[in-house]
Formats: sequence, structure tokens, C-alpha cells
Amino acid sequence: MTKTNEVGFIGGMEGVVISKFENGFKAGVKDANEKAKISVQYANSFSDQALGKSIANQMIKNGVDVVFPAAGAVGTGAIESVKENGKMAIGVDRDQNSLAPDNVITSALKKVNVGVYDTVKELVDGKLKGGEEKVYGLKEDGVGIPESTSKLVDKEVLDYVNGIVEKIKSGEIKVPATKEEYDAMQK
Repeated sequence: MTKTNEVGFIGGMEGVVISKFENGFKAGVKDANEKAKISVQYANSFSDQALGKSIANQMIKNGVDVVFPAAGAVGTGAIESVKENGKMAIGVDRDQNSLAPDNVITSALKKVNVGVYDTVKELVDGKLKGGEEKVYGLKEDGVGIPESTSKLVDKEVLDYVNGIVEKIKSGEIKVPATKEEYDAMQK
């Protein structure tokens, strides 16, 4: 999707969850386009929309044409910048295509409803153990991409993505969660 071979990741605050977004994004970019340059910047905020716009503006000025903000309202500002500059963005947590229908090519969905449903069902069925951490990834249908993706992404790219999804679900591909795991993949 990048025409400049330069993409950007904007993180809200450094931490375990945002690191997973960053390193998974970088691994996916490099898998699809090993020549791509990836810029990474953290806002140290999840609420400063103006800062998100400013960071995205600077990335775009430096040649980035696809921005992935995993940063709450900071990301909303980044999407505003992308829209104003005619570039592309990847939304996060929910389908953010409505913020910029011609610019948000997809979103990394968190399907919290799946985990909530499963937990309530276990409670109702008397099977809830409690005290356990459950991770809902692709295999558990806890994350995904929205149907709106097909509006701006052609079938060939979607087929490629769906193939990668199946490899992740089967365990053939392990998505790096940390910088160390990402760096090890690049060797």
C-alpha cells in the first residue's frame, strides 16, 4: 500500500501492549516489503490529539505515506493529518474508517466482546475458574480486521493478508511481541 516505501508507527506510551502493536506491525511490513523503511515515534500520551497530528505531519514531511497509530486520541490526531495530507492510515481498537473513509485502509480490531461473552458464558455454565489470564488472538477471534478494509484494499492484498492470518492461527508464523523477538526474526 505504500508508494514511498516508508511507513510510520506512532505509539501512545511505551509498554507491553503497545510494544506488541509496534513489533507485530514492523514484522508484517518487513514480510510484505523488506525494502520498506519504518519510522517509530512515541507520543508519551494517549490523549494529546494535537501531538498525534504533529508527529504524523513530521513523518509525512519525511516521506512516510502510511501511518499506524496505536495511541488512543493521539491516533485520532494522526488520522486527521493523514486525511489532510492525502496519505493512508491504519486504525486501531475499532474500525476507524469513518474518521477518514478515503484514508483509513484498515484497522487492527480488538474484539473485546468475544472475551466478555466467553467469560460470562463460563460464569453462567459454572465453569469460570478465575485467576487465569486468557489471551484472545487471531485463533480465538479476539482480534481481526473490519469489513471496511475491502473498500480501499484490493482483493490480491486481502488474499495475501488472509493467508498470513491462517499461518498465524496455525502457529506457522509467530508474531513478535518484543523488540528482541522482532530483531531475532530479522537475522
